[in-house]
Amino acid sequence: MATLAHMLATFPTCQFSFASREMMVRANVISGGVAINGDESAIVTDGGGRWVADYQNAPLNRREKVLSWRALRALLNSGTRAIIFPICDARHQPVASRQHVPHSDGTPFSDGTLYTAGDCEVEAAADAPLRATSMTLTIVTLGKPLIGGERFSIDHPTWRHRLYEIATVIGNEITFRPPLREAVPAGTNLNFSDPRCVMRLSGDMSAPLNGPRFATGSLTLVEDMTGSYE
Repeated sequence: MATLAHMLATFPTCQFSFASREMMVRANVISGGVAINGDESAIVTDGGGRWVADYQNAPLNRREKVLSWRALRALLNSGTRAIIFPICDARHQPVASRQHVPHSDGTPFSDGTLYTAGDCEVEAAADAPLRATSMTLTIVTLGKPLIGGERFSIDHPTWRHRLYEIATVIGNEITFRPPLREAVPAGTNLNFSDPRCVMRLSGDMSAPLNGPRFATGSLTLVEDMTGSYE
């Protein structure tokens, strides 16, 4: 049985009203050489890149929020511990309405707020191999039609929650990046309502106090690729 110290916790992203949020794939790209006609090819050398989350300037305007931030910083342990990071970007997801729900035991967060759940139900229509960049979908329900740019996550058996971003949509077929971290069998759920990714802290998780009461929190996380998760 997994102990609490080894279980993947979930970062309560939506608890904090970050003033700026950036979630993007950063890849290592090198030149493949210049052809006689002057064209230069570019090659991605790191398997499609890793997600980086740069979330800045969250107002920690209550004692409970300051202490929650500090507890999370201790939990992440200078980037040595992975965590599930919900991107908290419902505005740009195919969600029409959101329902406030508690934890599985019926309790809210410590400050009384609740999780939010969306109205999307989407599955993989066919098997997709490791490193695939396209997939056919079975759409049971979507709050809004897909147009490209939306993100979804898949809770893989080994790599757990991994994030993907849609590039093109043609009917029920999509292309996306980065490539699939793990093969996906038909019927696998694609989480469009509340996408998330397993990440780890990169650098500091600063929260300087502005006077004796208030602080501002910022953090950068990178996709964790250790692959050893409970």
